[in-house]
Amino acid sequence: MPSPSDMDHSGSAPKRRPFDTDLHQLVTDRIFENVQSRLRLEAIDDYSRERLKIFQPRINEEMYAILSDFYRHMLQFPQTRKYLQNSDINALKARQTQHWERLFSAEFDRPYIASAARIGLVHHAVGLPLHLYLSGYNRVLCDLTTLAIRHHSGSLSATDTVNAIIKVVSLDMDIAISCYFLAENLRLKPEEQNLGLA
Repeated sequence: MPSPSDMDHSGSAPKRRPFDTDLHQLVTDRIFENVQSRLRLEAIDDYSRERLKIFQPRINEEMYAILSDFYRHMLQFPQTRKYLQNSDINALKARQTQHWERLFSAEFDRPYIASAARIGLVHHAVGLPLHLYLSGYNRVLCDLTTLAIRHHSGSLSATDTVNAIIKVVSLDMDIAISCYFLAENLRLKPEEQNLGLA
């Protein structure tokens, strides 16, 4: 969480800074090196990928609406609103939609890792506490699992789709948390980083 010196007297978040491409490259490289072991650990196998690819068109249809609801929710709370108050919410939704489409394509390639790393580093750079970041994941995960259950009309195949969704969202959270810890291990505190949401 930002210290009082990081914020102005109105309690607003620290000023945003240009994106640090060198840090982003370093973190992306480190995470990409072991992505296959992460996939095995999360049991993201060919069957999970198949379930996601089958369900992806439905996710693509609904993701923008899910994110619209997400940002409406987050803007209701002072502790999260201060990180969004100077942001273009429509641009954030568009970038987030693109990221979730990459995630649910189930490719887990370098562009996906680079996207996940950028998002994690940006949130760390603006000083967003990890518990608030994970709370956001929780909301989106609940919406996605509800969508899957409704889509499958409660059939047994819903279980496999929900399981696949939980696995890949857990992977995405793992990468985000890794970004926080990598930044800390490199002794790059939020106020010292050259990152921003713009």
